[in-house]
Amino acid sequence: MSDLRLILLLLGIGVILGVYAWTRFQQQNRRSASRTPPAVARASAAEPDNADIEQELQRMERLVSGREPETMDADIGTEAEAGTGSSAERLLVISVVAADGEPFAGEALLKAFEHNKLRFSDKGIFERVVIHNGRELPVFGVANLVKPGTFAPQDMANFTTPGLTLFLQLPCPVNAVDAFDDFVKTAERLAVEFGGELRDERHKVLTHQVLMQIRESIVEARFHSGVAS
Repeated sequence: MSDLRLILLLLGIGVILGVYAWTRFQQQNRRSASRTPPAVARASAAEPDNADIEQELQRMERLVSGREPETMDADIGTEAEAGTGSSAERLLVISVVAADGEPFAGEALLKAFEHNKLRFSDKGIFERVVIHNGRELPVFGVANLVKPGTFAPQDMANFTTPGLTLFLQLPCPVNAVDAFDDFVKTAERLAVEFGGELRDERHKVLTHQVLMQIRESIVEARFHSGVAS
């Protein structure tokens, strides 16, 4: 999947998760509305119904599966939809959502990103980067949960967000299992540091059992790929 297609999908997921997280955040903070942070307040306060959510998901699926202009690779099809593609080629999403109603503060986020060796990219998000053949290549990304999903490092002192979205596109520049382990551990460390909860792209709580099942599917896919080759 090209960077453009991945960003389009990320934005769609961010819109849905952002609205969910912000609605929950508002409900927990009605008694202290005067403390609502300005950066988070830009998110929509209206809670969508199931039809709205389904319509947004279908719109993003059309964007991802449809052919972009000539800049897209000719052999990319629809197999990389979020969580629905093959085990070998898929997009994995984990969100770290504020569980206690307190948004994540920008300066604390910068320190956490630095501790986890995440680098700011020209896409406006933070990424795990590896060096391959002298080139810097992204393994997975960390975006703002709220649309449009970007950060502004120069203004993090005034920045807050109800959560983060981590996304891993497989295959990636490193071993898929190693990438997944690093992806999950990073999400878990951020969740522990900020007292957040791990959620999937449907805003459901991610348990250790579910994460291990995903890992096993990746291992199995690599095994079958090796046998086939």
